Amino acid sequence: MTSLFFLTILLQTADVANRFNGYLVLGYFVMWLIATGYIISLGVRQRNLKQDLQLMTKILEEETKS
Repeated sequence: MTSLFFLTILLQTADVANRFNGYLVLGYFVMWLIATGYIISLGVRQRNLKQDLQLMTKILEEETKS
């Protein structure tokens, strides 16, 4: 009787752990998506800043020539 009780507790714990693992994997996936999106956003911002700097340099060169 006691062994049956412990067996049911063990099986219930395994079921809860399996559901928790699913949420854990989903959480890691969402965090990787957020991190990847942030890194892509930083790359786009860096590229735009580089283009702005080149444009401003060109404008300054034209002003000094005039």
